[in-house]
Amino acid sequence: MIKPATLLRIAAGCLLFFAVGHSAGHLARHRVTDPKAKEVIRYMTENKFDMFGQMRSYDENYTGMSFNLILTLLCLACILWILSFQAEKQPVLTRNILIPVTICILGFGVTSFLYFFMLPALTCLAASVSMLLCIVYLSRIRSM
Repeated sequence: MIKPATLLRIAAGCLLFFAVGHSAGHLARHRVTDPKAKEVIRYMTENKFDMFGQMRSYDENYTGMSFNLILTLLCLACILWILSFQAEKQPVLTRNILIPVTICILGFGVTSFLYFFMLPALTCLAASVSMLLCIVYLSRIRSM
């Protein structure tokens, strides 16, 4: 059986991969060749609307959400890496922290599958499976 530390580092690596890929996609989002896509981007960039007292475009809105996702993925990867050093010393605490993180990443996987494309969905699935295996392993340690 793979050790909990290894499972958590695999999950952290998956999230880091997702963050890097998402960052690359975000930076390249305006480099499109399809005329309809260019037109949509132009509308999203040029047209501003009131968002709680600030005039913002949909492009600015999506940029903010994109940066939030990147930061979230990087922070969760760091948390998983830190937990990898504590998993066997503090299995109950590690498991309790992993449960909501796993639910979050499973949610990212579902939304990636439904609204984006397969690579981030599969990356989240791999991270979630690693974390679920770790949760099961840690539950067995606790009950021994």
